[in-house]
Amino acid sequence: MKRILKDLITGNSSYALPAAGVSALAALSLLNGKDTPYSLISSGSIADNVCRILLYAVLTYCAAALIGKLILRNKYKGSLFTSKASKLAAGIAFCMSVLILIGAVTDRGILGFIWLVRYCSGLDSNPQEFGPSMIYMTLNGRGMILTGMWTTIRIALFGTAIAFILSIFMVFLRIMEPGKRDNDFVKALKWLASSLTKLYIFVIRGTPMMVQTLIFYYLGFDLFKKSGMTVTEINNVWSFFISGLFTVSLNSTAYITEVLRGGIISIDKGQAEAARSLGMTHWQAMSRVVFPQAVKNSIPSIGNEFIINIKDSSVLSVIGVMDLMYATKSVSGIYYRSLEIYCVAALIYLVLTWLSSLLLQYVGKRLDVPVKGITSSN
Repeated sequence: MKRILKDLITGNSSYALPAAGVSALAALSLLNGKDTPYSLISSGSIADNVCRILLYAVLTYCAAALIGKLILRNKYKGSLFTSKASKLAAGIAFCMSVLILIGAVTDRGILGFIWLVRYCSGLDSNPQEFGPSMIYMTLNGRGMILTGMWTTIRIALFGTAIAFILSIFMVFLRIMEPGKRDNDFVKALKWLASSLTKLYIFVIRGTPMMVQTLIFYYLGFDLFKKSGMTVTEINNVWSFFISGLFTVSLNSTAYITEVLRGGIISIDKGQAEAARSLGMTHWQAMSRVVFPQAVKNSIPSIGNEFIINIKDSSVLSVIGVMDLMYATKSVSGIYYRSLEIYCVAALIYLVLTWLSSLLLQYVGKRLDVPVKGITSSN
């Protein structure tokens, strides 16, 4: 990367002029945008005129080089455009256009956004423009949005952690196979445990999480109601948050169980046989040799399950869980505008998954395991 940047700056790269041209066009498009009271490069000022002259000069030079290449074709390499002076000019054009682009981004982008936020914070009503409306609704609904975001993170984090603990138990039931030395009762017990686990995984993975959310919530509500509890007492025990966490945990358990089973299968059978030859029991060989390696190999997939839960927990809003999606709906209902605030929610989800992915990449490198990209769903 450093070498590529050095070649662009010195003009030795064949991409120096195209990069300079693209940067100049981007900078011009930003400078043609609206300036704000915070702008340092205001329209018509000396700084604005100087920047435009330099950018037009860069574009003219890039256009001349492009026309020369089209005309000269095979003779282009030995022409004036490939001389040392031309390479130096290309490097200067690249540096100049990039610097102006950075200045334009800072002026029209960062400073403009700061001014827009301050402007929207002083408004008494929701503006009609898309951008200002996004900022106005976000600022005025920040309490609900932050609460919903915190609920989403908690459900995803605790749900994945609980699912991991449950899946440790489930995976041992899943891989149970009747042994030759087992009596008929033990064989039947192992077969039953493995079959029930397979059925659980099949049902959970084969039904939508939204349907599971509704079934678990109303099933729990009915069970508590039959015990004689009042609605208020039920809501204190079987709250929306607890019900949502219960759903996410059971849903993720099915997926993480299969992840761990795959991790166990990936371990060479010779390691378990070597542990048994050293006098370990089957349980000791699995718990001390095979399973720790399987967990380590499964960490990227378990981490991706956490990222998936951040996004998929949005379906919990159907029962009233105060997550990010429910908060977004609430803000939308207050101002009767939907597109703007849903775009804000999408940006928040994107940032949460991106930060989680970076954290998983760091953990994966520390543990020396392959890191997967962000997955869309289970």
